[in-house]
Amino acid sequence: MSTRAVPTIAAGDLPWLSVAQMIEVDRIMIEDLGITLARMMENAGRGLAELTRRLAGGTDGLSVAVLAGGGGNGGGGMVAARHLINAGARVVVHPAVDRPRMSPVAAQQAQILMTMGASFADPTSEPLAADWVLDALLGYSGRGAPRGTVADLIRSAKGRRVIALDVPSGLDLGSGELHEPHLCAEATLTLAAPKEGLVAAARATGPLWLADISVPAVVWTRIGVPPVPAFRAGPVVPIRSAGRPGSSEGRQGAIPSSADCSM
Repeated sequence: MSTRAVPTIAAGDLPWLSVAQMIEVDRIMIEDLGITLARMMENAGRGLAELTRRLAGGTDGLSVAVLAGGGGNGGGGMVAARHLINAGARVVVHPAVDRPRMSPVAAQQAQILMTMGASFADPTSEPLAADWVLDALLGYSGRGAPRGTVADLIRSAKGRRVIALDVPSGLDLGSGELHEPHLCAEATLTLAAPKEGLVAAARATGPLWLADISVPAVVWTRIGVPPVPAFRAGPVVPIRSAGRPGSSEGRQGAIPSSADCSM
């Protein structure tokens, strides 16, 4: 689906956060304001579902595979799964870990889906048979090369149409390094604010979109970042590449193929 008619925000008008800054944003949200991880996860997952609907052109006949890690990123992916199921899409969740090994908030989302009767794939099943793949395996704190089931799921999704939640799996946002294996996304939905580590691997992220997870202006002020009213047009907005740190105008306009992204 074309995004030409969708209001955008210029990259240069946004703060680009380090991983340390994003960790502090989460801490202030949870500890000081009482905006829990579960609340932020709901907003992230709803935004991911909305972006999927936009890029896929709706949910009629749509099949989606959700790759879900065991932490907050995976929880957001499972929230998206719930919204897409409610919208009529055929969704299969591919968990990287079983529910007892998930974080409490992610396990709660998995339990909701199970109670709904959602489909969960066997960990050994592949390839992924779906129109779109939602990459919710690893979040902004992921370090080093993916291993184990996470790595297997990444490999099984190679060549698929991928939308990444916050960061394509395999990209280390702390260093900007793209590890093997990694995913190449057709779009990445970054949360609250774009992260500096996304700059170095634009070919893996695809066009960036920004999702509102309800961060109040006071949080930005506390970390020394000027508040930006990014969501006047809605809770999910595309980021124009103009003024993107380390980028020239238009660098982010094209959707990368797997060949462009592979290392």
